[in-house]
Amino acid sequence: MIQVRAMLFIVLICQCFWVSAEPLHLQLRWHHQFQFAGYYAALEKGYYKDAGLDVIIHEGTPEKKPVQEVLQGHAQYGEANSELLLERLRGAPLVALAAIYQHSPSVLIARKDAGISSPDGLVGKKIMLLNQTVDADFVAMFNNEGIDINRLHIIPSSYEIRDLIDGKADAFNSYLSNEPYFLKQQGIEFNVLNPRNYGVDFYSDILFTTEDELKRHPERVKAFRQASLEGWYYAMDHSQEIIDLLLNKYKVNKSRDHLNFEADAIRPLIVPDVIDLGHMNPWRWRHMAETFIKAGMVENDNFLQNFSYDPDPKADKEKLLKYIRIAVTITLLTGISTLTLLASYRALKRKNKKASRNEKLLRLAHETAGIGYYAIDLATGLWESSPLLDQIFGIDANFDRVIPNWATLIHPEHRQRVLDHYQDVIRNHERFSMEYVITHPNDNETRWVIAHGYIEYDKADNPVQLVGTIQDITERKQAEETITCLNEKLKKKVHRQTNELTASNLSLIRKIEELRRSKHQLMEREAKLNSIFNASVEGIITIDMFNIIISANAAVDPIFGYKPEELIGCSINKLIQSSPRETICCSLLHAAQPVSQIQEIDGIHKNGSLVSLDLSTAEYSIDNEHYFTHIVRDVSSRKQREQKDKKHLNELAHVTRLGLMGEMASGIAHEVNQPLSAISSYTQVSLNLINIEPPDLARLTEILDKTQQQALRAGRIIHRMREFVKSHAQKRSVADVNNLIHECAGLCVGELKQNNIKLTFELKNNLPPVHVDQIQIEQVIINLIRNSVDALKNLPEKQQRQLTISSRLTLNNDIQVKVKDNGAGIDEDQKQKILTPFYTTKADGMGMGLSITRSLVEAHEGTLNFNSKAGKGTTFYFTLPTEKI
Repeated sequence: MIQVRAMLFIVLICQCFWVSAEPLHLQLRWHHQFQFAGYYAALEKGYYKDAGLDVIIHEGTPEKKPVQEVLQGHAQYGEANSELLLERLRGAPLVALAAIYQHSPSVLIARKDAGISSPDGLVGKKIMLLNQTVDADFVAMFNNEGIDINRLHIIPSSYEIRDLIDGKADAFNSYLSNEPYFLKQQGIEFNVLNPRNYGVDFYSDILFTTEDELKRHPERVKAFRQASLEGWYYAMDHSQEIIDLLLNKYKVNKSRDHLNFEADAIRPLIVPDVIDLGHMNPWRWRHMAETFIKAGMVENDNFLQNFSYDPDPKADKEKLLKYIRIAVTITLLTGISTLTLLASYRALKRKNKKASRNEKLLRLAHETAGIGYYAIDLATGLWESSPLLDQIFGIDANFDRVIPNWATLIHPEHRQRVLDHYQDVIRNHERFSMEYVITHPNDNETRWVIAHGYIEYDKADNPVQLVGTIQDITERKQAEETITCLNEKLKKKVHRQTNELTASNLSLIRKIEELRRSKHQLMEREAKLNSIFNASVEGIITIDMFNIIISANAAVDPIFGYKPEELIGCSINKLIQSSPRETICCSLLHAAQPVSQIQEIDGIHKNGSLVSLDLSTAEYSIDNEHYFTHIVRDVSSRKQREQKDKKHLNELAHVTRLGLMGEMASGIAHEVNQPLSAISSYTQVSLNLINIEPPDLARLTEILDKTQQQALRAGRIIHRMREFVKSHAQKRSVADVNNLIHECAGLCVGELKQNNIKLTFELKNNLPPVHVDQIQIEQVIINLIRNSVDALKNLPEKQQRQLTISSRLTLNNDIQVKVKDNGAGIDEDQKQKILTPFYTTKADGMGMGLSITRSLVEAHEGTLNFNSKAGKGTTFYFTLPTEKI
């Protein structure tokens, strides 16, 4: 590695006398972040400047894609993923200069609770991708797994991981160095679908340019590549310095913790400790090209030649000749012992270097495959583990690594089986190999693992050490379980379908004959329906899901004044106001109702006048497209008759009330005679008191006061009767019930305070308005309040007197008002009479208040009821409709 850096430095020194005549533009794939650390280092540490290059780095956006920017001449150099090779195979004059990432960080992430653990789980799911060119890794993965991409619901990426968290997408295109950080920070569990696990291992973050740039400026290309790689070497060795640079100069939005996460995540993808930075294997490029061809993304690899840049094409030939000369020399001098020893020393040195390199490669292979390793000292009972094994076991550096604690990591249901297998291994001198379940000590998460190992024995054949590897196979186990389940289902399905196919073959001829008959019947039915459609006296209009009229019969002419052909292609809103139509259609779509209820709406005639209509709507679908059939009937004449009938009924109601007066004559006479008899008696007593010498004026004043009270009582009886009998012409207007309640309560506040009554409100906000005679409804509310006040007066002074007024919207879309008190309640024998005219429980009452209240409510098409329990209080409640507004 030191030799490579030295060579790069020498080449850079050689370039110091050559200066770029123009600024060079480098187009990145995305916003500034640690993903592009090497280029920042090359710029800030002066590697570009030392090479005589004036470089400007441009961050990427969804609209600025590197391949297009370079091809269009906006930049000379760019950094791209595997789409670079795909565009080259399609004929674009692009050249790969260096593969910075040996493994692609591109993965698909799905929430763990979505149950997507393998690519086949994506079928029918919403997957966010950039496009099939930029995300070529995923397209190749789907092809390797035999998944038809047309079975996937691919939607353009929003670049927002929040869409995965909120469920707007089932799988999200991500980078291992970015999106997992956000999910871990929020404690959201997720599954990763990595194309590498499915045979797609592509280069990523590839530095590239165009054939024209390479042809015209070969030395500049070479210098740019070498300076960039030197910057990457520096960035890998000084990650914290680059993080400081990103935070302080480039003002990135990521936190230091996030940038550290990114730096740690990309190092295993770049593999700078094992593979030379920028290394590109021609056979790997060919394998990637064959993957694209297999996936049907390109036809051939005709344009692959000269795609991979070779900075020194003569070096390989010269190196080979050099090795040949050295081999000949060594052969001639084999007799010389000193040179032989020297050659042996050099060979041993190379062997050690190769062994060190192989060790690194083996470690990398283990990490790539997700394999951890361990060594157990059977004499001391202590064991050591690799960092990846700690991750698999869910333990940290503080975990006490003794054999008993190893046993605790094994799931209780598998523990004895593992121990028995271990005893068999010792007894039979076999290799240790089995699958079992472990349990994480911190969160009790269970994982399937496969363990391989062997026991080392001393000269006395005593076991001294157990060495082995462990790999997490949870996803494989889940896949096997899924496959087993699918196989069983498939067997049953094949058996069932075989039987069904046999039966269907027998009935096929019959069905063909039935289809012939059905076709003839369908033609007859169509002719009948057309005749009904044209002969119907009711208007029939069909619209599509965009409100456009597609058919209308002749009956629409007398209703709306339009010929059917005038309406085809017009919006239904030309005939029917939009709100009712949308309400009907939405109710059909969301409530799964095939036909709507008949509604009364206003239609629009050609001359601009309104037409009263009865409207019903039916829904049907053709090829998953919704259509609606409206049937309209002109009910203008009927509405006029209804208004006349209503007026006549009001007159009849007035006559009925007059008739009722005849039936109540005796009651009226009784009620009026009582105060009149009292007045007569009090008058006679007054005359007697006047004739006494001297007159008893005090007693006379008392008697005259009682006489006056009885006269007023008779007047009130007559006034109440006039209110009950007379035909009142209502003056209705739109009102808010809650406002009426507050106004009435304000009128009664003095009476409530006088009687020490606590008033509370339980009013529902945003109630629809009502169309009422406000004076009458206020009278209703005041009557009910005063009725409760009279009930509460009789409570002991120490007992709390509570009055509650509430309002709400009922399921029938009516407004309900309740007046509730905690008075003594109404006895059972009085409940049937309480609303009867002239019935009262008060000593000075006339029994007309509740009767008149009920009449006023019923005049508004409402109802008055009550609930009462002796000793618990009484609740009167009435309703007012809202559909008449």
